[in-house]
Amino acid sequence: MMKYLLLLSFTLLFSCGKSPLLNHETERNQSTQNQSALLSKLNFKNSELSLSIQWIKGPFSDASLENSFMIIVQDRNGNLSDIPNESEFYIWGWMPSMGHGTADDGYTERLSKGIYLQREFYFNMGGDWEINLELYKNNQSIDATKIRLDL
Repeated sequence: MMKYLLLLSFTLLFSCGKSPLLNHETERNQSTQNQSALLSKLNFKNSELSLSIQWIKGPFSDASLENSFMIIVQDRNGNLSDIPNESEFYIWGWMPSMGHGTADDGYTERLSKGIYLQREFYFNMGGDWEINLELYKNNQSIDATKIRLDL
């Protein structure tokens, strides 16, 4: 009986500690990738437009921190170009390994010709993410591309 009590005591003593499910210190302290690594050049599938993505805030894996990025749209000659008339961006995040989206995808704001700002984009956690950039016209997707990102 004494052996079992001693074994139980050691088990309880060594199993106590911070739960990895409730301890988010590793996420909070992880370093984010530098901005030059996050400058992405993308091409749409159906149009001759290319996009450059430049992070302004983030990317942060903490759901309480806002991420925002600039979208620079260029034509095939490298000139700034707006997206097609009557079309709009639909930008959303997806975590393939976990099967869920972001906490909030935010909204896109046109700043000037060919320059757009995505605000209030919140990731839920660290891990593998896809940021999908779609163009919609009359509620139909007319073009799309995506960025893969590890947080």
